[in-house]
Amino acid sequence: MGPGLSFVIQAQPYLNAIPMPLGHEAICLKACTHYPTLFDHFQRELRDVLQDHQRKSQFQDWRETQSWQLLKELANSAQHRAIARKVSQPKPLKGVLGMELDKAKAIQSRIDEFTKRMSELLQIERDSELEFTQEELNAVPTPDESSDSSKPIEFLVSHGQAQQELCDTICNLNAVSTFIGLGGMHLVLFKVEGNHRLPPTTLSPGDMVCVRICDSRGAGATSCMQGFVDSLGKDGCSISVALESRHGDPTFSKLFGKSVRIDRIHGLADALTYERNCEALMLLQKNGLQKKNPSIAVVATLFGDKEDVAWLEENDLVDWAEVETAHTDNPRPPGTGKTVLLKELIALAVQQGERVLVTAPTNAAVDNMVEKLSNIGVNIVRVGNPARISSAVASKSLASKQLGKALKKKEKETVKEVLSSAQVVLATNTGAADPVIRRLDAFDLVIIDEAGQAIEPSCWIPILQGKRCIIAGDQCQLAPVILSRKALEGGLGVSLLERAATLHEEVLATKLTTQYRMNDAIASWASKEMYGGSLKSSSSVFSHLLVDSPFVKV
Repeated sequence: MGPGLSFVIQAQPYLNAIPMPLGHEAICLKACTHYPTLFDHFQRELRDVLQDHQRKSQFQDWRETQSWQLLKELANSAQHRAIARKVSQPKPLKGVLGMELDKAKAIQSRIDEFTKRMSELLQIERDSELEFTQEELNAVPTPDESSDSSKPIEFLVSHGQAQQELCDTICNLNAVSTFIGLGGMHLVLFKVEGNHRLPPTTLSPGDMVCVRICDSRGAGATSCMQGFVDSLGKDGCSISVALESRHGDPTFSKLFGKSVRIDRIHGLADALTYERNCEALMLLQKNGLQKKNPSIAVVATLFGDKEDVAWLEENDLVDWAEVETAHTDNPRPPGTGKTVLLKELIALAVQQGERVLVTAPTNAAVDNMVEKLSNIGVNIVRVGNPARISSAVASKSLASKQLGKALKKKEKETVKEVLSSAQVVLATNTGAADPVIRRLDAFDLVIIDEAGQAIEPSCWIPILQGKRCIIAGDQCQLAPVILSRKALEGGLGVSLLERAATLHEEVLATKLTTQYRMNDAIASWASKEMYGGSLKSSSSVFSHLLVDSPFVKV
């Protein structure tokens, strides 16, 4: 979680305690979740308090206090600059990839226009996320006058019925133990009161949740403790949650001996994701066409003209990882072997001594790729929040590899050693902005899987860290999730995969048109309705029936 959302959450109890001006409640609620506004007000308030203490001779120089130094440290961080949208101007161009200066300026102008528009759309989407998040956090049932407050459990069950029916809430839980998990996470194990089984739930590892203590009336009496679902007990009676709070936190200590409820937070406004997307746009604008940028060829290809990339037209499939292809776009219908092909491309790149960065918009997609690569004999490292990494691939995570050596070496040295020796590094698009990855030398190849589900700004996070890029996915399937209609209509929902597929008369795109998954009776419908009749069925599955599977017993 980035500094923005953490700051907002910590400040909200104080803001909520202050009455709002009548008629301005909506504006005040929006302002209290707007990080730049909060930060400015907090900075002024802290300065006034410290100056007052200095006048009372409690210390000599208020600027030297630890609290002011911490605030200044945050103000100077890259994440703060990104969320505050302070974008520095790019350096003057001095010629790019042999282009004439006028052409380079034209490309830079397109980049400037693109980053400005995307930054505005990200802010619009951010505001919608904050509004939706506030509604989610406030959506805790409260008793009416007719409620029987003497029966808190019955109250929770009755008033939480809607959430229970959606399987997004688990009530009547007790905290039974705590332990340290993978990567030093602080985990709390919850069980249903009376040792009953958990109710039907859609909660799964990696889901962000809100943990609250129930008061005497059955409502959420404490502020929301945010965390991630770590695991669901195999016995069906327990759930463990990775919480940010640590021992010593009053709220955390009060969990034990109380009735607890866990709610999924659907629309949490993830400040870190927003900040990293903004930072990627800032870096694209500032460094996109600078010679020090390893991805300069990709940038020039995606914002240049057709003549700048026409030489790519003769490249065929087998040459992708063998020639210095700046950018290749791969729209792929379901079952056409996308994952198998990416796996072979990665293996080929590693055989040639190249280092590869593989990303995807979701943790599930990254974990799927980790599983596929685990048996091809390459050194892979999965970087990401341990709570959101599948247990099936946990042994490949950076946290797991780090813990194995933590007794002998310092953490930073171990992290550097593990990542430097990795042939393939995997993370989500946003996770690729982790400093432990950014500090590495440029990658030879960047691969973004399921790119049709990602907004374009998030794709620039990994792209700017590599010399070449392959993006794969299917723009006819799941699109990026956009809350704001204005942001959607403004173009934030157009993925890089979709945009690149139509660039330069589709010279960048290579389509796979043979599917190996479905009976032709199923595939022909999808081919006609979604792919213009271009999707063909392999003879190996053309008439394949479920009864023919060796895993089906008749």
